[in-house]
Amino acid sequence: MSVREMERLRLRPGVGLRFEDPFGGPLGEGLQASIVLADSGLPPVSLLPTPSGHWTAQGLPGLRAWEAGEGDDPALLARLFEVTVNDPRARVLPTRFRVRLPQNRLAHLECPGAAPGDPPIDHFPIPLFAAPARSVPAGWACIRASVRELPVGDPDSAEPAAWALVDVFRGATLLATGMADARGEVLLAFAYPEPPDAGATARSAFDVSWPLTLSLRYRRQPGASIPLLCDLLAQPAKPVARSVAGTPPVVDLGADLSLSLRYGQPLAVATTGARALFVQP
Repeated sequence: MSVREMERLRLRPGVGLRFEDPFGGPLGEGLQASIVLADSGLPPVSLLPTPSGHWTAQGLPGLRAWEAGEGDDPALLARLFEVTVNDPRARVLPTRFRVRLPQNRLAHLECPGAAPGDPPIDHFPIPLFAAPARSVPAGWACIRASVRELPVGDPDSAEPAAWALVDVFRGATLLATGMADARGEVLLAFAYPEPPDAGATARSAFDVSWPLTLSLRYRRQPGASIPLLCDLLAQPAKPVARSVAGTPPVVDLGADLSLSLRYGQPLAVATTGARALFVQP
């Protein structure tokens, strides 16, 4: 029996996103995400996870024709949407960012520090950052800090450096980037690097240590709401207070902070002479 095609329908989602868990892979179960036409006052639309680990939504304002398969040039329909992500399980920090839709691929951020590389790739995951109280996977290194603005007077009354970015390096290799929460608390977790003397005489893993450097990116953010992710990724590098001593405090500033990481030992980082890690605002 012959079959005659009467009609063909082409349906497309209004948006496709992939969120990157800082501990690796997609982060879907329990996450809450929504999208809304930016500055429209319209109610947000829930983003729904797919079995492949992506997030999608349909019925977005101004994109009905695109979703119905009409037209192939997304630039003709481009509108700015805002996405908000929250995690009731407190695994990652809340975030919000803007994307221009529609796109012929998974949507990506168009801002410094988050754009696709060269050559371009088909998609770029939206980075999420670990919440400070999150449990670290077994066999991973753990660095925690309470980041504060450099004090003028009493170090204990210093303001938290909310949403500061903290980078940890081994030599020129970036091992991890963490983001401080609204209280200035930050967690960095990453797989241990290759032992510095790999292949040498066998010894206990707990005797292994790595020299690392830590640097900060920070700009004081206005208001109490969560800043846009692109604004946070564009924060400039700021000097770190390596030590604070005396009254009034005398501060030793540097571009970065030297650390020594030992296998199996979580590392709490603070400015020498203080109970927090201070950054120049």
